Amino acid sequence: MLLTEPRMMLASAQMPYQIMYSSQAIKHMTMHDLEVILEDARTGNQARNVTGVLVYVDGVFFQIIEGDKDIVRKLMASIASDSRHQSVTVFYEAEVDVRAFESWSMAYLSPTAEQMSTWLGLPGTATVEELLASVNRDPHRVPRTLVSALKALAPK
Repeated sequence: MLLTEPRMMLASAQMPYQIMYSSQAIKHMTMHDLEVILEDARTGNQARNVTGVLVYVDGVFFQIIEGDKDIVRKLMASIASDSRHQSVTVFYEAEVDVRAFESWSMAYLSPTAEQMSTWLGLPGTATVEELLASVNRDPHRVPRTLVSALKALAPK
């Protein structure tokens, strides 16, 4: 499932900073719960010039946020303290040449665990737990693969 937003062109910072993390939802997220999160994220991200994507699959969030390093790190600290999720694990953070989601204050995807495993090049990974274990074993190959897959899937 894909929720779209109006396409906004946000100014790109020089050498944007990118953080990717996963976390476990405290409770099952309804479509309304996710819409509230997305609306808050999009409004705040536009004001901060932050872009990214939120993926929700089987009770687990995967998110990529990107923008100015100080702003993204402060936002990540705020996200980590949000009571709607737990077990926040940052598996990648670095400066990047260009933003992967420069046109999106916050894109959203809700794939199955099998779809995620295919996007990440982890065939045979059928559960979110297996997916997270694979990501933790080799966190550096995930960013490129995940960004490529999500960019291809995000609406143009």
